[in-house]
Amino acid sequence: MKFTITPRISISFLVFIVLGVYYPAIFSPLNSVDDPGMYNYLLNTDNFNFKTIFFPGGGEYYRPLLIVSYLMDKFVWGLEESFMHLENILFHLCNTLLVFVIARRACQLKKLDSTWTPFLAALFFAIHPINTEPINWIAGRTDLLAGFFVFISMWLLMRGSVSWWVSFFAAGCLFLGCLAKETAIFFLPAALLLPFFMVDAGLNCRETLRNLITRNFPHFILFTLAGLVYFAFRTVGFSLKDNGVSRVLTHVVGNHSAGILTDLPNLLKAVGFYVKKLFIPFPLNFAIVHVSDFYILIGLLVCAVLVWLMIKRTLSGYFLVCAACVGFSALMIPLLKLTWTPFAERYLYISSAFFLVGASMYISTWKGKAHYRVFIAGLTVVLSVIAVFGTVSRTILWQDNLAFFQDTLKKSPGFMPLKNEIATALYAKGREQEATALIASIKLPENLVNYQLGLMTKAASLNRRGDSDGARALLRITMQNPGKFEPRIIEQLVKINESEVFGGKTPKGSFYAENIKLLTRLYQLTGDPFALYRLGQTHLFAGKREKAREVFAQVVAKAPEKVYYRQTAEKLVTKLSE
Repeated sequence: MKFTITPRISISFLVFIVLGVYYPAIFSPLNSVDDPGMYNYLLNTDNFNFKTIFFPGGGEYYRPLLIVSYLMDKFVWGLEESFMHLENILFHLCNTLLVFVIARRACQLKKLDSTWTPFLAALFFAIHPINTEPINWIAGRTDLLAGFFVFISMWLLMRGSVSWWVSFFAAGCLFLGCLAKETAIFFLPAALLLPFFMVDAGLNCRETLRNLITRNFPHFILFTLAGLVYFAFRTVGFSLKDNGVSRVLTHVVGNHSAGILTDLPNLLKAVGFYVKKLFIPFPLNFAIVHVSDFYILIGLLVCAVLVWLMIKRTLSGYFLVCAACVGFSALMIPLLKLTWTPFAERYLYISSAFFLVGASMYISTWKGKAHYRVFIAGLTVVLSVIAVFGTVSRTILWQDNLAFFQDTLKKSPGFMPLKNEIATALYAKGREQEATALIASIKLPENLVNYQLGLMTKAASLNRRGDSDGARALLRITMQNPGKFEPRIIEQLVKINESEVFGGKTPKGSFYAENIKLLTRLYQLTGDPFALYRLGQTHLFAGKREKAREVFAQVVAKAPEKVYYRQTAEKLVTKLSE
């Protein structure tokens, strides 16, 4: 007897699974890595300013669509954490359904009549433990959003014969994906390769290479233009300085590059490690720092398989090549030294979808071999149970920052920044003595990515214990090499100074000059009128009425109408003009 499953049942079950498995995420708090900074930015933003979003002037990450989605959280959900987590879950649900329709179209092109192949590809994408990180982490939405547009692009391309209008809309979706996360650009080479793999679908089997290129010329042009338009947008948006592209140029091929012979083993190691994670995702770890050299051998084997897939040019093989193209972006991270860890599970989110579609299609070709059916069915059930258990367990762990980071430290015991996050979680639970003792044990070498966070936490601990002088001294040292944390360091230093003055511990003018310099710099960095407002308050508190009036006048001119401090600034301008 042949068992089939209808598309309607498949979709209904996938919806049930995604919502059921990730339901606990709704009760998770903000994660102390990245989430609070994003959340505070949103709290201090009171209007949509598309010019600021799409043309910020400089930075490392150009992700305007991600910022738009967060602003929607503010104006639609009121920054309710549970709804922000729910939005991540809904994005994953949409992506799961897109994987289903992509696999279904691919099976139709390959003339596979199995109704289970698309369902199983989408099911394992929905419950794969490797994907828990971007779904549970609010800051991980960037992968979900980029994946959404990349999957729509692939769905359009799976129509079979690629016409110019299909390529136009598919290339447009790729462009939107890049505006959510720059790594989506790595889908571009995969899209350009698609016509060469359509031989397996019987569409280009008798064409010469020249005719194939000529017939698909609009496809090649449109996708190439999409990539060029993205980089043009990025260049204009980061007109002052593009730190992201600069880092690629210096760390991959420039002065800070270790050289191809040194980098190659590390790249092969990363390839082997990430492929292993697709098959065996455990143990799940938020801070993967070290990877065994054994994975170099697996990396070499994977490269050989990719060459074989390029030669065979089957449709199922195309999805595996596509997974490799998108996954190549993850290989750049160890070279760029941009993030706090060289490896991360969230980088496989988009690649895992393509991998599962290709693997499911390949396995479905065994359906005629009866002795495989029972084995495959049993293995599917076992793997599903393991995946659901791992995903649900991990999602529940995300509900407690302290337990989450303690688990991470067990798996990466030598990674000192984790102690900083554990201390933050201990402070949140009121366990100040434990947090203080832990912070005192932290040793942060300057070559550690984001080591400034640890110094800032140490300074906060010193200030809590009444050693404001020690806290200021440590923050001033940190300001010598602040990295991307300069605005946060300035905020912390100004608050310590203000608490000393407002608390009557020091004379009014003690930190006047320093705070004026710091707040002026803060406004230069952020362009936030609230920094100007605080600058005006500092002048006013020191008795500099005319300077305060001038600054408050700037606040009135530059601050959005609805922000609470603008009205106060207007009144102060009037009063100080008398």
